[in-house]
Amino acid sequence: MKSSKFVLGGLLALSAGLLAGCSMTGAGNVRVHEATLYGGTQERIVWVYGTLGSSTQSSLKIGGVAVTLQPQVGQDPLALAGTLSVNGKATYRLPSTPSNVKVNVTRDAAGLFSVRPEGGAALSAVYFTDGTRWQKLSTTNGVATGVGVNGLAGAGNLTSEEGAALGQALLGQGPLAVAVLNEQSAGDAALTVEPAPQESLRTALYVLPGVRTVSSIGTGTTGTVTTTPGTGAGTTAGRVGFVEVASGTNASATSGAIQIATTQTALGSVYATAYGRQTGIPAAPRLNAGETAVGIFLGQRNTGGYSVRVTNASAQNGVLTLTVAVTAPGAGSITTQAITSPWTLVRLSGSYSQVRVVDTNGTPLQLGQ
Repeated sequence: MKSSKFVLGGLLALSAGLLAGCSMTGAGNVRVHEATLYGGTQERIVWVYGTLGSSTQSSLKIGGVAVTLQPQVGQDPLALAGTLSVNGKATYRLPSTPSNVKVNVTRDAAGLFSVRPEGGAALSAVYFTDGTRWQKLSTTNGVATGVGVNGLAGAGNLTSEEGAALGQALLGQGPLAVAVLNEQSAGDAALTVEPAPQESLRTALYVLPGVRTVSSIGTGTTGTVTTTPGTGAGTTAGRVGFVEVASGTNASATSGAIQIATTQTALGSVYATAYGRQTGIPAAPRLNAGETAVGIFLGQRNTGGYSVRVTNASAQNGVLTLTVAVTAPGAGSITTQAITSPWTLVRLSGSYSQVRVVDTNGTPLQLGQ
């Protein structure tokens, strides 16, 4: 009889130990902040803030899934001060559900933007990056101007650190817009967290890659930004002034190419390649006699995060040399999951039939003409 009591007591103790092992051992001062991304990037990014105390790890349930919390890994750009790593990663990431809302943004060379929400999207803010810096637009519906900001600073419920980190992770993907959606426009319910955290915040964002450049937006004029005028064709080596006419990431070119236009008809063909994968090709700007337009197409890429821009132009003995900066996704970048084809188009004074394209180190790019 004593033996059976001993066995029963041992089983109860073992069961209690197993149940304790299955319970959530929460960290202290837990706060959970989520950024839910729609459009070109469909992902949920969750920061978990908290303290572990004397323990080396803890646990939590996010969206009904048990996760392990440990000290922050520190190498990921999204690893922020005060956050804990989740399952060995800087943040907890999972796919978002496609949303029916849509936001269209275009820009012109004069620095004006056009913002048009669709599908019932209600916006609280819109941001734009050309791939190198961010601007916050002055309106969420209509013609807007931009002012420089630090990433997605002030976007929804994001902290300034989260906004800066998320903005940095989205850089280098060419012209891209991010609209802050209201909660009703989000396609997902907020994630549940167990045990309940001290704070749970969510920001829904619509990411629009490949923002188009148009001739003008409601002004009746066409703006341009030029470099210092150079010497033109048929001279000794010298800088040549150029204008970026347009750029994007959605050309129809599947392989790298250089297209040269010295006539309006030829420029129309370049535009057809540049905008071949979108509905409606904008009218090409006027190409005057004695001018040359050059389109540089990188070819097809499997994700966003790639772009090309001209940084310098020079000519010698009738040969035009364009120096370009090509960017690719960096570590920790949040890339748009879509086939892209980056391109840029510049216009210069002088007629050129021979064009060399080199990178910033002076090495020729392997692009067929």
